[in-house]
Amino acid sequence: MQNFSFRNRIALNYIITTALLIGLVFITIYMVVEFNVSNHLNQDLQSEVERHSQEIEVKNGTIALKRHKEWMEREHNTVGVDPVFIEFLDIKGNLIDKSPNLKNSHLLYDPDQENNVFFNGELAEKRIRQVQVPILNEDGKQVGHLLVAVAREGSEVVLDTLRHILLIAYPFILIVLFFVARFIAGKSIKPINDIINTSNKITRDNLVERIPLPNNKDELYVLSDTINQLLDRIENTIEREKSFTSYASHEFRTPLAVLKGTLEVLIRKPRQREEYEEKVKYSLREIDRLNHLVDELLTLTRFENQKMSLSFEEVNIEQIINNTLKYLSENIQQKNITIKNKISPEAVYLSTDTNLFTTIFNNIISNAVKFSHQDGVIEIDIRKEKEFTIFEIKDNGKGIPAQDLKKIFDKFYRSSDHVDIKGFGLGLSIVKRFCSLLNIHIEILSKEGLGTIVKLQIPQS
Repeated sequence: MQNFSFRNRIALNYIITTALLIGLVFITIYMVVEFNVSNHLNQDLQSEVERHSQEIEVKNGTIALKRHKEWMEREHNTVGVDPVFIEFLDIKGNLIDKSPNLKNSHLLYDPDQENNVFFNGELAEKRIRQVQVPILNEDGKQVGHLLVAVAREGSEVVLDTLRHILLIAYPFILIVLFFVARFIAGKSIKPINDIINTSNKITRDNLVERIPLPNNKDELYVLSDTINQLLDRIENTIEREKSFTSYASHEFRTPLAVLKGTLEVLIRKPRQREEYEEKVKYSLREIDRLNHLVDELLTLTRFENQKMSLSFEEVNIEQIINNTLKYLSENIQQKNITIKNKISPEAVYLSTDTNLFTTIFNNIISNAVKFSHQDGVIEIDIRKEKEFTIFEIKDNGKGIPAQDLKKIFDKFYRSSDHVDIKGFGLGLSIVKRFCSLLNIHIEILSKEGLGTIVKLQIPQS
């Protein structure tokens, strides 16, 4: 069965179930017919018993019979057409009289046989159904036996015919149902063949193929739609990786080209000391930019697939904020930015990974400072809400265009409106990844020209 196709396995399982059900139905039909046939024979026997009991007279303990035309009826004289066999016995089992159609034969008499119980037997190689009835005198004492039998061959022909029909029809019905089920199963699993065919066409260079969705919105529709969504995610991931490689190459090439050009200019002819110092300082700044880019790329690579290895501890939020503002103090003073802190006492301490959370906070505050206007204001609000600690960092800077909000977490993505501000477009990608590792929900709300609000929802557990 392991080598069967999916279609054949469906058909086979259907047939096994159907075979059991049809078999049960056929057995029930046969038993009902058999019961009705036996019941009909029993009713005929009971009718004959009642009729012949009226022809018996018991005088002084002796059984006497009323001879009449009943014995001359065809059913008592022949054995070919619905015969009825009658036999009268005394209390010792001796024959008193019998119907002419018995000839030299006798019905089955058993002194231990219960009275008024119907049973099957044979008479001259013919199948009969018989009953043994007591003959009682006026005092209710048994003085003899009345044996009555009817032929059951005619009735059993019906049962034999029915049995043969059911036995022949049973395998024929199952064979027909198997091929019908196989055909229907083949039509039902057609979307699976579409999935196989489409999957065979998909390669790294061809990710545009999608599985046709079935008309019926059933489980196969859900499966096809899920696989299409998976392909969409894979395509987007590969496109992002291609863009990442392209952007990274560009970002590395630019400072390297600048360094190469600067050094080439320096060696063309002798220059003044001041000019050498200026070019060296400029080269060092480019090297610092290159180092910063490498650090950010290594950070992303290190935590790209990391699931565990996080070190949770209780940290002082106020201390992290002060360290971050101290680190960015030069930029804050250059723009004359005002920092407004509002920290609820119950939100001062938080259980988290110190290094990752510090990096998240540093990047967010750094962006707020970087994109704020001269003499701007940055508001930091930290509070408790139910089972969460809420961080809100708000600035009144340039804001983010609406069309860029969905892309700001992409690697190397930078808005075209902010080309005058230096950066690599990796900061928010790192923030998003670290928030995912720490189970922090991040939300960014922004309006162009009005500023940006970054909201962090941190679970307390």
